[in-house]
Amino acid sequence: MAKYRKYPELNSLKGRIRERNTSYRKLSGEIGMAVNTLSDKLNGFYALSIPEAEAIAIVLDIPPGQMDKYFFPSMLRNATNSA
Repeated sequence: MAKYRKYPELNSLKGRIRERNTSYRKLSGEIGMAVNTLSDKLNGFYALSIPEAEAIAIVLDIPPGQMDKYFFPSMLRNATNSA
């Protein structure tokens, strides 16, 4: 059965993972999530929960004021388009 993206791919968050010189494997271990699950969530097949996003933000040192950039890209895109 094929997977379909239900949510936007989190490209900025993937970039932050690379910037912090970490990997999906290391990040998943730090937040207590299976690597495949993390990958599916970052690729938009499943949604991240708020506690999961908070845990990732802590590990990747993402300030609260930048959460929207990394976790809600469609909200930013919609806000920019309506302005």
